[in-house]
Amino acid sequence: MTLQVRILSAAMATVTLASASLVSTSVLAQQQQTQQPTRGHSAYNYIGAAVADHDGGDSILLEGSYEFKSPYFVSGYYRNFDNDFGSSNDVIAAKLGRYFWLSQGLTADAGLRIGHVDFGQNDTGFWGVEANLRQRIEQFEFYGGLGWVDYFDAGSDNQYQFGVNYYINSDVSVGVGYQDSEFGDGVRLRGSYHF
Repeated sequence: MTLQVRILSAAMATVTLASASLVSTSVLAQQQQTQQPTRGHSAYNYIGAAVADHDGGDSILLEGSYEFKSPYFVSGYYRNFDNDFGSSNDVIAAKLGRYFWLSQGLTADAGLRIGHVDFGQNDTGFWGVEANLRQRIEQFEFYGGLGWVDYFDAGSDNQYQFGVNYYINSDVSVGVGYQDSEFGDGVRLRGSYHF
């Protein structure tokens, strides 16, 4: 009888030890999973560069965006425009926005933009609003958007953009689009690093 009690005690101790080990392993895995930072939406976490061919010249664009608290983001850009008359103009702008998940792969964003633009003989500040739709289908992201800008010393303007980006992998994308900007509309080629 003592042998049976010892075997039963040893079996219960083994089961208890195994259960405790499984529970602690599960809790540890869950803690590690919650401590890992979740990656934000790639369309709102990037740095990039682009070139654009406008009606009256060419521009180089440096841009970036950062999702500081999901689903809110800040973005900005610097554009240097070399016009066909041999002079150079530039613009710098920043945007505060929010995006909305609409369905699988479909998001919308809206934001308020402020900035400063050099129109040659005139410099002016501006502010505006804009909204965009983005549809991700596997490695392709199709986008389109509308905006309105009020230049303090130069009237107002309606702006638009549309295009497609191709994600080579989760960190790098290239794209082509058509965009109306401060210096007129034109074709834009871009590349971005997403984080």
